[in-house]
Amino acid sequence: MIQFTELSDSGFNHFAKELFESSFPDNERPPFATVKERTQPNFHFLVATIDNDEPIGILTYWDFEEFAYIEHFAIDTEYRNKGMGKACILNFMLQHPDQVVLEIERPVTEQAEHRMEFYTDLGFTQNPQDYVQPSYYKNELAVPMIIMSKYELDDGEFDEVRAQIYKEVYHYTGKI
Repeated sequence: MIQFTELSDSGFNHFAKELFESSFPDNERPPFATVKERTQPNFHFLVATIDNDEPIGILTYWDFEEFAYIEHFAIDTEYRNKGMGKACILNFMLQHPDQVVLEIERPVTEQAEHRMEFYTDLGFTQNPQDYVQPSYYKNELAVPMIIMSKYELDDGEFDEVRAQIYKEVYHYTGKI
């Protein structure tokens, strides 16, 4: 059975740091120390473990009033393609029965196509509205992405979700 534990309570700081830094390009993640030290009550850094308390993945998310936003999700390479990622996301979705939102890269590489198929197979919808991930770093370019969600977002909902993510996660208030 997969369990989620807050990073601060897990004892798996080294595992989480290595997986976080190896799974996401520099421009798609803030420094690990910054994420680990976030104190907002609606932010969570979870370590996924299996029955014997073996760490298999990480999931960072924000719990907003209208939706949960998965910022980062990764499974250790040893456990990929064994159904563990699917089990983690399904477990998360059971715990968050309302709207769940996440960003993915546009499907321009084989890995990005696989990621889109993974979330589509889990029931997520690709929203048609244009979305750009603001940079985590000053003087860096924004990254064109796609917003996927448990339930399709109309234009008004999409604008509200984007505004909240930009403000709370990226501390960005402008237009891209």
